Amino acid sequence: MKKLLLLLPLWLLATSALAADEMLFNPGFEDSSSNILFGTTFDEWSATGITLAVETTDKVEGEQALKVTKATRNESYLSQEITGNFEAGATYRLRIKYKVLTSQSGNDVKLNCYWESPRDGELKHDSDKLKTDFFTADTWTEKSVETTFPEGATRFYFNVMVAKNASVLFDDFSFQKVEGTDPVVPTEPTLTVSPTSFTELRGLLNQSVDYPTVTLTQANLDQPVTITITGKDAQYFSASVTSTTEPTQEVVFTYAPTVIGRHTATVTVECAGHYKLSQTFPLKGYCIDPDNPPTITVTPATVPAFTAKADETSTQKITLSSQNCIDDIRASVEHIEGAAFTIKNTLFVKNISNAVTVTFAPKAAGEYHSKIHFTTLEGQEVVVDLNGTATEGDTPVEEPLNRVFNWDMSNPRAQLFETFDGAVKNKTLQVEGWQSVTPQGERPWWGYELDGEKMAKATGYMSQVSSQESVEMWLVTPPLSYKTEGKTFTFRVMAENFFENCPTKLELYYIDTIPGEPIYFQPIEVGIPDTPDQNGEWNEIHVNLEGQDIPDVFFMAFKYTGLWGNENAVTYYLDDIGWGRTDLPEIKSDSTQVTMIASPSKDQTSGKITITGKNLSETIKLSLGGANPSKFKLSTQSLPAEGGSFTVTFNSNNTGVHEAYVKLASRGAADKYIPLSVLVKDQSGIDGADVQTVSITQSNHRIHVSAEGLQQISLYSASGLYLGQYNAENGSIETTELARGIYLLQVTTAGTSTTHKVIVR
Repeated sequence: MKKLLLLLPLWLLATSALAADEMLFNPGFEDSSSNILFGTTFDEWSATGITLAVETTDKVEGEQALKVTKATRNESYLSQEITGNFEAGATYRLRIKYKVLTSQSGNDVKLNCYWESPRDGELKHDSDKLKTDFFTADTWTEKSVETTFPEGATRFYFNVMVAKNASVLFDDFSFQKVEGTDPVVPTEPTLTVSPTSFTELRGLLNQSVDYPTVTLTQANLDQPVTITITGKDAQYFSASVTSTTEPTQEVVFTYAPTVIGRHTATVTVECAGHYKLSQTFPLKGYCIDPDNPPTITVTPATVPAFTAKADETSTQKITLSSQNCIDDIRASVEHIEGAAFTIKNTLFVKNISNAVTVTFAPKAAGEYHSKIHFTTLEGQEVVVDLNGTATEGDTPVEEPLNRVFNWDMSNPRAQLFETFDGAVKNKTLQVEGWQSVTPQGERPWWGYELDGEKMAKATGYMSQVSSQESVEMWLVTPPLSYKTEGKTFTFRVMAENFFENCPTKLELYYIDTIPGEPIYFQPIEVGIPDTPDQNGEWNEIHVNLEGQDIPDVFFMAFKYTGLWGNENAVTYYLDDIGWGRTDLPEIKSDSTQVTMIASPSKDQTSGKITITGKNLSETIKLSLGGANPSKFKLSTQSLPAEGGSFTVTFNSNNTGVHEAYVKLASRGAADKYIPLSVLVKDQSGIDGADVQTVSITQSNHRIHVSAEGLQQISLYSASGLYLGQYNAENGSIETTELARGIYLLQVTTAGTSTTHKVIVR
């Protein structure tokens, strides 16, 4: 029997720190993130054809290891590109530690690394060492090879391949110069700069502070090496040396701010006639005025006590103000007694007044106490106490709990659309053909009513019970027929009172009940909300089962698990559960992602994104989410049901990559997400007004590139393998022949050349 193959896209983010002599970022896989859309990723590592997870028990060192749960392709790999101050002729040691969990006859892991030069591309230097045969080990084992730096190379591709269907643990990777090796005296012109990355400096108004000393090493140059500082904040940065002919020169960069705020500049180290040797790196700092430090104030300072009936809500608004702040204000809720208080937003704009809406939503009678913590960089934390009293609400009428499943396969339904119109608030859910089963705990699925709509509700909360015991409750559909034209399973889901590291979860299951065989349960990962910032937000989810190995009759089910008692107020709501429909509402977009390049503090606007609505009965709502949504602005918050178009404008004074997404939602249609990625960088030697916006979108198996003065497009694999060049006339790339994964686009315009990551799904 085949399992259902329902894959989520992979979206990589990249930030890390490393030891001074270690050239890999995040070598121990300690920095990772998990996203409902894109699964688990590890900072700075690209993964193609493999599903990743965090392993916290079986590891070599640190807090966690990387687990490849399964490799799905013949060429599945984990990779990172290393660019640094390589020493000519020096020896470098590459090391990985691994443990094979599921072996493929011993052919499980191999190295596929190489050096690259701008002129010759991939070099064959040391390929007999860097490209190995498959190897394996069922205990933690180290694989180590050494390679010398070839003249002319500028980067090294650290690439580890995993055999298809293998599962492996990785930890404690390394790429370091071997101490004691004698560098070869170069005969070609050389210029090295070290270090080129610095921690953001803290500065005080009208005072100076120095960065760590930078060492310039040069040989065989016929012109002086010059050091220039550019960028919008260049006036706050200076260098102790601006020109040198010395073989070795120490340079000290100084940050001397005269206004408060964050400041960035770009250092360029170059030699006339040898511009391929040029190096650039950023300097960052922030400045505060010690006489006027960042301050946060909340009005009223004492919030009046809340009152509400159980299962009802009450709200109050407080005003958050700030002055002289460098960063926006972050807010978090700490629950002292009970978990009934929530706030809609956790990030507030600095140095203006913000309205903060506090909601009191108790699940049972009792006293509640929480605190809101407001923090900002260099500012003193402000804590607001929240107190509430909940009185008895509607008393639930408990029906006898059903502990046993009934797999009656008679009368399967070719179509289903359940809106729970017969549900009764806080009473055991009773819907013809459906099963509410509670194998553990004392809570069944209930009916509920919210804003005039009926729905199903699951919570483990019991006010008078203090328990660490588990609750498990199932809501099972009537038998469904796979012999139907429409093969998409749909539902709406909303979570409330979710908190960080919450053990409660709601899962969707496919259940196979072939007579004479054991009942087969398979969980399906579909992005059911499980983070605090999704509290109170309906999510429309569609699961396409077309082409799956499914018998004529099957079941779908929702499983709620967690603790039951007064310490678990996490609640899930379900509505509009459907199967077999051929008239499904749908939101279509001509863009599957948007990528731009921008200059600091300048508006950059995307190309027009066109949305089409099909069978929609309500407007299409647009919202921003993700890592940096405050830096983006939508041209509209809604579109008519038939669709329309919108643009996204971006502005930030911080260099680097900024990620977010646009969520498109309309009742009945699956939510659609459009990832946004903007690279902000100083344009050394180029007037910021001349920097062109590069917009990258995807539709109909094609990548479309739009930019003024577009000259050519080059496509590379994530490991740097050159795949082809495309001219400016069509500005698009056919993707039907490309495997799913991460690719690099080098876009050349009349103004500059930029590199962008794209995801082919």
